[in-house]
Amino acid sequence: MPTDAPIHRRATVPYVPFDPFSDEVLADGTEFHRALTAAGPAARVDQSEGFEIVAVGRYETAAAVYDDPAMFLNSRGQGLLDRLEDESFREPSVLVEADPPDHTVARSVIRKVITPRAVRGMRASFVAAAEAAVDRVVEQGSFDAQTELAEAFPLKVIPDLVMGVREEGRENLLRYSTVLFECLGPMTPRARRVMEDAGDIDEVRTWIAESCARENVGPASLGARIWEAADSGAITAAQAANMVRSLLGAGLDTTIHSLARTIYHLATHPEQWRKLRAAPERATLAFDESLRLDPTVRQTYRTPARDTDIGGVPVREGQKIMLISGAVNRDPDHWGPDADRYDLDRRSGSHLALGRGIHQCVGGPIARLEADALLGALARRVESLELDGDPEVLLNNTVRGFTRLPVRVTAA
Repeated sequence: MPTDAPIHRRATVPYVPFDPFSDEVLADGTEFHRALTAAGPAARVDQSEGFEIVAVGRYETAAAVYDDPAMFLNSRGQGLLDRLEDESFREPSVLVEADPPDHTVARSVIRKVITPRAVRGMRASFVAAAEAAVDRVVEQGSFDAQTELAEAFPLKVIPDLVMGVREEGRENLLRYSTVLFECLGPMTPRARRVMEDAGDIDEVRTWIAESCARENVGPASLGARIWEAADSGAITAAQAANMVRSLLGAGLDTTIHSLARTIYHLATHPEQWRKLRAAPERATLAFDESLRLDPTVRQTYRTPARDTDIGGVPVREGQKIMLISGAVNRDPDHWGPDADRYDLDRRSGSHLALGRGIHQCVGGPIARLEADALLGALARRVESLELDGDPEVLLNNTVRGFTRLPVRVTAA
């Protein structure tokens, strides 16, 4: 794959001299991703805080790692810290940071909660909320699509759906997510500043824990159904509380940024916006293609259960493996020579932005429903969509997105 980025080799192990957590790569990882994919199935990367990381940037290699959960473990942490050796402010997720058989039990419960029938039952309320959100911003003409649309819509429907929680205090959800995702990477000077700016996170954790408790979740919420599984003995009360928090925390921030990035791509690709305008039912295709091209989650982590190799690159037991979504989802060997192009006609369903295998994101159907509702409403009600200034890029150790996305629309 052609790239101008340097690639070095240490013995038989490819080495790519980029720090994935530098401000430059967080702002724009394109050159890093290209160099990583070109280097081979896996490569060592720089890391200013001293972590020895092996990164994967090829589609087939990443898929093989996802497909071998017995070798490449989740239970040792979805971050750079090894949960066997290091402490963290957060409790590990029984959905994301567990291996079979514990993970099998939790996933079985959540799959009975988020069923196709349940998702279909959410549709009418999601569409109504999306249309109301779009109507508000269309009246303005110019608005910040990040906060006034991509944030406003999920912050309305997801807490109602998962917890049925009171409106007061919902700002705590985004505050907590910012800290949570920052902590999955190294504590660089930038990350430390973010943590300091977040203030006392204990009060936020207390609010979330109380809101997810059995006595506080709404009777018609997904949280209530998870607690019913605890009542039946399928899971423990501790597991139920953990799962409600995980479903809420993992599905809110990521969906917000994924919706905003899709709006960005539609605003900067007028020919693709016209395709969506002509067929609003293609909204989930627009969403999946954006997830492929610009995955919201920068990387996921796996930890080898014993010494092994990845595509011939040796990795040792306990060493953190980073699966770099932005590189994997633009691998030209899988996606073709136009992998860097946003195209609604592409078959994007096999992207790895939501993982793969037993740990594939269980909330994916809900995220796609949100996209279908919001982007579909936007396509039906808006004639033209374009940027109204330069977006402000979010710098975060784990998620990609914007802090501000100014757009201008004209009503249909």
